[in-house]
Amino acid sequence: MLNSSEARMRKIVVIGLLATAAMPFAARAQDAATTVAPSDSSMVNLVRLLVEQKVLSADKGEALMRQALSEAEAARAVKPAPSAAALAPPAAGAVRVPYIPETVRDQIKAELRNDVLAQAKQEGWATRDQAAPDWTRRLTLSGDLRVRSQSNLFSKANSDQIFDFARINAGGPYDVAGATFPFLNTRKDKVNLLGIRARLNLNVKVSDRVEAGFQLATGDDNSPIATNNLLGGGFGKRDIWLQEAWVELRPTDWASVTLGRMHNPFVSTGMVFDEDLAFDGVAVELDSGTMISDSVAVKVRGGAFPLDYGDANYLSTQTTKPSFPQKYLFSGQVELDADVSDDLNVQLAAGYHHFTNVQGDLSEPCLVGTGVVDCSTDGLRPFFLRKGNTLSYLRQLATVGGAQLTSLPQYFGLTFDYRLVDLNLNARFALDDELEVLAKGNYVRNIGFRRGDICRNGVLGEPFNNGGTTGLASVPSLCATTGPKSTFLGGNEAYQGMLRVGYRNPEQPGQWQFEAGYRYLETDAVLDSFTDSEFHIGGTNYKGYFLGGVIGIFPKVTFGAHWMSGNEIAGDPLAIDVLQVEINAKF
Repeated sequence: MLNSSEARMRKIVVIGLLATAAMPFAARAQDAATTVAPSDSSMVNLVRLLVEQKVLSADKGEALMRQALSEAEAARAVKPAPSAAALAPPAAGAVRVPYIPETVRDQIKAELRNDVLAQAKQEGWATRDQAAPDWTRRLTLSGDLRVRSQSNLFSKANSDQIFDFARINAGGPYDVAGATFPFLNTRKDKVNLLGIRARLNLNVKVSDRVEAGFQLATGDDNSPIATNNLLGGGFGKRDIWLQEAWVELRPTDWASVTLGRMHNPFVSTGMVFDEDLAFDGVAVELDSGTMISDSVAVKVRGGAFPLDYGDANYLSTQTTKPSFPQKYLFSGQVELDADVSDDLNVQLAAGYHHFTNVQGDLSEPCLVGTGVVDCSTDGLRPFFLRKGNTLSYLRQLATVGGAQLTSLPQYFGLTFDYRLVDLNLNARFALDDELEVLAKGNYVRNIGFRRGDICRNGVLGEPFNNGGTTGLASVPSLCATTGPKSTFLGGNEAYQGMLRVGYRNPEQPGQWQFEAGYRYLETDAVLDSFTDSEFHIGGTNYKGYFLGGVIGIFPKVTFGAHWMSGNEIAGDPLAIDVLQVEINAKF
């Protein structure tokens, strides 16, 4: 049995067909189940049926019947009726349809349309206000899912004396007086580590000049880089993190302001900022568009991004609270984008990234022998350390009356300041409508690096430096005033070159990309907390090459493989190769 909506729609279809096809068939009078005698006009009989079925009101039906009879009379006056001999007698119970004027058909269709819409609005089964709400048309949902197998392969000639400073700072303070330090694994391969990355984006067009969005992503921890989630762990559940949450305001066509937690707003490479790094704060962009010319555009970007506000109760174990300098990143960039020809586009971007209050400093004398837990500069220790940056002692440990220290509980901070000049040059050459060659170059110099800072805190605050010194008495000091000294190993420059050939966006079966490149990243060119988490398993102080490619295997599904081979630049040997094989699905 049909429900009411299905019956109604079926009725509308039948009526429309009857009205527009001019009804070239006879309607049987007895099917009307009425005591009214059948009319010679088929239109009159049809309207009567519609009135009886309550599709038309009685008043409208009466008006249509009068008009139909009038039109029929007019037609007969213009065109003489055929003789009785020319027409075969109609079948019993049938009505002959000699002519239906076009004006009558059009009016019937209009009347039916209006009545159907009125009834639909009254009953709420086919009106605009009962359709999908307007806000659903302002949402854009997208995302991707990656399944990857990664193998970390270590040289057997690697040093086994690479300290795990991230663990020391996270679990410290650590007693460096003859204690056994935690060390990184540098010799035992980790093969076929299966992991996933899932990201879900929701963008909302709030109005013509306001857009908002957020991204949910997986991740093993709350590290600012890497949204990978390593499988295993006894089938335990996986964490989902709020990766992005932002609102973008466009007061004019050439200016935008983004606030919240956003995707990297600057042109950069993974050598400076990991591709998964999100920025907290405010970013502004000014875009000349076509104001300069149709082929040249200039963009100016800037932003302020808080890194650490500090503990509101710092130091919690002391009644006298020292000041805690807030840590920020202030960045600016100018980009020139030019279409040199129909086939060649060149992008040049010059940026400056100034990290404030990240450099470590030696504390005031800290009387750990009297039960003191916190020292004045403990808050300067960096978050999310990886490996490679030069680190120094933060604590000036002391005792009452100059007694011998039996333990040396220490934290480590960054030896140098970080103010990065970041230059990027990208050139795209179109081979045809789909294929292109992309060449990318990146040069970075940390102008906050000053060799005079190496021993600015004397022997008490000298660095631990990539094999140059371990900070132990048996190893020559970098900052000794007498006797032998160690040599500082490190630098402040980085560069990278990459060439990619293939389809612009390989998302269809058979489409492909291949890339190859070389990277050189010195110890203190960038912060090891934010740089690429995959090459050399993160951090700085390495050089090497990388190869990779992807190919579409289904629509929006690609298969890829990547090889990265890196060796240390300064200090103890540390060679690491990384192999990744993955499937990535987008939607």
